[in-house]
Amino acid sequence: MRVLFLSADPGVPVLGHKGASVHVRELIGALHRAGAEVHVASPRVAPEGDRLEAPVALHAIQPVLPKAHSDAAALGATVDRQAEEVFELAQALRVDAVYERFSLYSAAGARAAAALGVPHVVEVNAPLREEAARFRVLPHAEAAVRLEREALRDAERVLAVSDPLARRLVADGVAVDVVEVLPNAVDCERFAPPTRDPERFIVGFAGSLKPWHGIEVLVQALAAVPEAHLEVVGHGPCLDALDDLPPERLTRLGTLRHDDATAAMSRWDAGLAPYLPLEGFWFSPLKVLEYMAAGCCPVVSDLGDARDVLGDGHRGVLVAPGDAAALAEAVRALARDRARARRLGSAARAWVAEERTWAAVAERVLDALHGRALDRAA
Repeated sequence: MRVLFLSADPGVPVLGHKGASVHVRELIGALHRAGAEVHVASPRVAPEGDRLEAPVALHAIQPVLPKAHSDAAALGATVDRQAEEVFELAQALRVDAVYERFSLYSAAGARAAAALGVPHVVEVNAPLREEAARFRVLPHAEAAVRLEREALRDAERVLAVSDPLARRLVADGVAVDVVEVLPNAVDCERFAPPTRDPERFIVGFAGSLKPWHGIEVLVQALAAVPEAHLEVVGHGPCLDALDDLPPERLTRLGTLRHDDATAAMSRWDAGLAPYLPLEGFWFSPLKVLEYMAAGCCPVVSDLGDARDVLGDGHRGVLVAPGDAAALAEAVRALARDRARARRLGSAARAWVAEERTWAAVAERVLDALHGRALDRAA
């Protein structure tokens, strides 16, 4: 099967360091290993510090930048041009299906698939309109609603990364029999066997340092646990909050290539994901699965599907979201019982290796695409 993998979001560099970028590359690689011929279309295909191991073709398309347009008509013209470009690419490649990572302000995948009469499956990782309106800005809001409905309306399958997100999609009008939950995954082979520093109890955080990731809660908690040393992989608007920790108890690793980030995680005794208590928490955090694959004990806010992922605490530690005292106590307890931290980390690694693989995700994606193709053939 020849698949056009469309990621039209100009904020997701295919060869970048972001978690979304890792997600894109891992799924592309899994689809290739499953036997698909994959062509990637994105506004961000230039080298940006990381690499794509799978031998797939990258095709640059023009971005849609809503803030660059003063009115909806100008925005619509750019949307139309991008859609025409994607259609022409898909037609020239003679693709059998379009797989799309949902983006705001783009209907290119839906239009290309409809024009060519091929299956269209959409992966939704977040309620992007709500995120933009809540945490950033949402220019041309009416156009965002209209284009989202067009992108999802006729998809053969809409794959949501979590149950809460699936429910939101259905509430927004996507047919219930079209929506499926397909959580994030991880490739355990990328992670070296865990190693531990006998002199220090190392806890880590990986990802963008944004307010809802609980960075200030993390700092407040670790300030009360002098036996823990924090390593941070990533960058973001809350970076300065780390200044409140004593410098001798903090290592800032900055933005790393994915292989270097996974190597760092394999040194950690515990990996922290102290999300704040967001209503309708929709995340399927990639960082948590990567902590687990690295064999470090995940310490995660009890939100969304975290309780299921951590097996009610049999393969990690659940803490009350936004509660610095609870997070401090959880880290302190692990630091004082490092054997327990290792046991939980080992159980976590074994579970994701069995239950959350990119190979299984790719198989479900191809099943969705082939299902429509077989229906047409019949």
